Amino acid sequence: MRELFTDLDIFNAIGIVGVSLYIANYTALQTGFVRGQGYVYPTVCLIAASCVLASLMQDFNLSSAVIQVTWITISIIGITRMYVLGVTSRFSDQERLFIRHMANGLPEHRARALLDNGMWLTADPGTVLTHEGEPVDHLSFVASGKAKVIVADKTIATSGAGMAIGEITYLSGEPATATVEVAEKMHLIRFEADKLRAFVQRNPDIGAVLEQNMANHLRSKLVSMSETASRAPVPASADAAAA
Repeated sequence: MRELFTDLDIFNAIGIVGVSLYIANYTALQTGFVRGQGYVYPTVCLIAASCVLASLMQDFNLSSAVIQVTWITISIIGITRMYVLGVTSRFSDQERLFIRHMANGLPEHRARALLDNGMWLTADPGTVLTHEGEPVDHLSFVASGKAKVIVADKTIATSGAGMAIGEITYLSGEPATATVEVAEKMHLIRFEADKLRAFVQRNPDIGAVLEQNMANHLRSKLVSMSETASRAPVPASADAAAA
């Protein structure tokens, strides 16, 4: 073993570093620690290929050199593409509000891909967005305006800018737990649930971020609703019964 390490010169050491980076990077991709659509994967591939190419300076092999040059070229193209898409992506204030709440953690070009699957709509007061106990075939995000959340004909909360509607149904597949009715003119983006599910299946990096943000959003919403219910005045009859 000692003789083996003695025989390793600088070029072999660089080559081993490159191979190790290849293996670690691909393992991280397959196990979900890095995403193919981010900067990390192509950057590590670029470094790994450069190390292996440098190691060939001692014992040149044309086939191996062509492979490494190809990896370097493809990695540079990928990094450049992501940079250009990020720089050229333009978002409205309403789109940035959506990204902050529902796509936080996505590179801008991936957030744009997600937004392109939705449709911006205006809903007038009285429009019913979901019906309690009925399936919901869409997921909505409110950019402006307000809606009433109604359970058993009683308004229990309101939804305003920055709120999602239909995320419980989207995540669980269960019918709507409440009726949501527009109270003030609303501007929202709506995603067809089946189309969105198909999209995130093809783009698991976006799906993972979207579902994590929805789960965080839902947790905050439930806490807010619980606090609202705890602050609600106790009916007079209940006070009398307690007395």
